[in-house]
Amino acid sequence: FAPTPVCLPCRASMVTGQYSSTHGACHNFARLPEDYDNLLGTVFSQRGYYTHFVGKSHLAPCHDPLSQEAAPHIHNREYYRRWHGPWYGFQRADIAIGHTAEAHACGMHYGVWLEDQGVDTDRYFGHHAYTAYGAWDLPEEYHNSKWTADATIQGLDRAAELGQPYFGWVNFQDPHNPCVVPEPWASMYDPAQIPQHGFKDGEPACFDDKPPFYKELLEQPGDYACQPSDPALTNCGNVCHLDWDQDQVQANAAAYYGMISLLDHHVGRILDHLEATGQRDNTLIVFTADHGEILGDHGLWFKSMVAYDESIRVPMIVSYPGRVPAGTVQPAFQNLIDLFPTFCHYAGIPAPWRCEGVDQHTSWEDPATAVRDHTIVEERPTSDRFAQRIIITDDYKMALYAERDFGELYRLPDDPHHTCNLWDDSDHAAIRQRLTARILSDELLRREPHPTFQVAEDYRVH
Repeated sequence: FAPTPVCLPCRASMVTGQYSSTHGACHNFARLPEDYDNLLGTVFSQRGYYTHFVGKSHLAPCHDPLSQEAAPHIHNREYYRRWHGPWYGFQRADIAIGHTAEAHACGMHYGVWLEDQGVDTDRYFGHHAYTAYGAWDLPEEYHNSKWTADATIQGLDRAAELGQPYFGWVNFQDPHNPCVVPEPWASMYDPAQIPQHGFKDGEPACFDDKPPFYKELLEQPGDYACQPSDPALTNCGNVCHLDWDQDQVQANAAAYYGMISLLDHHVGRILDHLEATGQRDNTLIVFTADHGEILGDHGLWFKSMVAYDESIRVPMIVSYPGRVPAGTVQPAFQNLIDLFPTFCHYAGIPAPWRCEGVDQHTSWEDPATAVRDHTIVEERPTSDRFAQRIIITDDYKMALYAERDFGELYRLPDDPHHTCNLWDDSDHAAIRQRLTARILSDELLRREPHPTFQVAEDYRVH
């Protein structure tokens, strides 16, 4: 699960090992300070790693003209031609912002690379709606996934030349809206043959029993169009309803699948390079994402706010030859804030005490081991007084909303699509109370962290 299903706060949580309510960058208009005192890149840089931040950054807002990650600065090609970090504790930065054909997606170091390739960015970028899908006329060899893989391979070689171990934070910009991708990837999947996306059985009638913003999303279709009645949700997260027919839903999803396959191809190029240079067996690789994508399921698109798995669950693949068994499935809970302390374990580095994640190495190495028996997802889509906490256990999922009378409670084995909200069911009052106590306990325990110190025996006071 993502600690929060939104781009900037989740990325900030991964590089700090903390929930967004701790590091403070709770939504996409926030900012994680570049000199934050609990950064993954800093820890590994101080321990001799060649640290490399590659691809999409988005640790500062991309719509604030005073932000380094926003226009007009991102299109200052001469600046990015000279500057390559440090960036959030990483020594080397080859970064970008935005997605696919967006106007700001051809900025920063990706924009410099495109210019060096002779690409007219005005021709290919800035002409697609956020909801666009299908074929993109950008030649495949100039796609951002190609650039991201190239920069990563160059970083691996640079670290080898320096005789340093490599730590790469490699952020592909895809898959993401707008769902446009070059051929042959755009036509790789038949919309009629992929899984059916859209409303589930019992929807949308069951929205009557959910928090009000669920119905309001359906009643106000359009990307970023919904203005919920809750005054604290003005200009909230980008989850929305699009007034599309089933053919449009499927065509969009098919293009999204093609984007994934193009990404997969370039991940494969990185793996091939590790194999060719003899580094594969000594490299820990984790593949994951910063949020899910609803893709029209439940009548919704994009991500954030809603409690559905399509928004808050993310893919996760771990590979470490000889340590993590191949071809196995680990059913135990994993949260992306756990990556920081787990990486530290494998590198033999003490994890900073401010990390709120847990070391998952035992569960990665033994599928029968569970480090967590539940996990928490949180969201605060604006700086106003609206906050959500979702707790997930093997049997239940509950969404608690600060200062609100409504909530959500689902029994997962019987209701995987969350069509029966048990929040007001008297037979589940005790479950609701117990899960509320678990959420509050987690909040209390991570609000007052206390460092522990191991003191050499010679210096102990007896």
